[in-house]
Amino acid sequence: MKNSATTLQLATFFVTTATLLASPTIALGQKVAPTAAPTPAPPPAPAPAATAAPLPTADAIFARAVTASGGADLIRMQTSRTQTGTIEMAAQSLKGTIVTKSVDPNMLLIETDIPSFGKIRQGVNGTVGWAIDPMRGASLMTADEVARITRESSIAAELNPAVGCDAPVVEEQTSFGGEPCFKVKLKCGQDVSSRFYSVNSGLLIGSVASVKSSMGEFEVTTINKNFEAFSGRMIAKVQDNSMMGQVQTLTISAVDFGPIDPAAFALPPEIQALVKAAKNPSPAPTTPPHAPVAPTIPAKK
Repeated sequence: MKNSATTLQLATFFVTTATLLASPTIALGQKVAPTAAPTPAPPPAPAPAATAAPLPTADAIFARAVTASGGADLIRMQTSRTQTGTIEMAAQSLKGTIVTKSVDPNMLLIETDIPSFGKIRQGVNGTVGWAIDPMRGASLMTADEVARITRESSIAAELNPAVGCDAPVVEEQTSFGGEPCFKVKLKCGQDVSSRFYSVNSGLLIGSVASVKSSMGEFEVTTINKNFEAFSGRMIAKVQDNSMMGQVQTLTISAVDFGPIDPAAFALPPEIQALVKAAKNPSPAPTTPPHAPVAPTIPAKK
């Protein structure tokens, strides 16, 4: 719920024991017998160890993140998104533009143009995932890659990141991206990730994920920064992605939730050719059988 942040507080309670000492009554002019030494007060009871408030549940963390980012009703309404910005790899002196188009639940197109490298296109048309880049040319995604992309980019996963995954585990409160966060562990198929939600705002600050793909298994660390409202949605304008020793910085300049022409997700001709070849593989060449050879009879000496 908005503005109902769960704050962990350390509460220490001290128990204080007060001892009342009774003094004997002395009559005036009366010799007073010496009184016994007063009983010393017992030492204060030791303070109990500080206890931390229990961690919130994963469901509570996810629900708070949804509210902080705009609310479930608004998220369900915004089924189409066109996002434009820049992508930069400073260590390689590479910088270009990136445009992402998506339509819930399973249509996605990402077009990146880096002048010194070339154009990279990646997409999912609902069933087929594909990529075209200057280094590998045209290729098809594996079934696991398509399932991961469509799940993670869906509204259902935005409302509940654990949909289609094992039960999430809230592991601890820790620091991530420079602020206190709740760490939630997720296992979705072969992918394992830790997601970090701000204790203060409830927003998703970032994640550390182990991803298996056709390129092998690698770890990706994402940090979301500079949140801003776009049509009522709180979105990180800057996203740092670190993997295999490289850092990519995505900076968003505009987000449009208007309708998108379905033709944008049509398969390029070279991808259509790969799909056709995958459905109708050429038969393996056959080797004609060898003609029988008569046994050789050694000549008589």
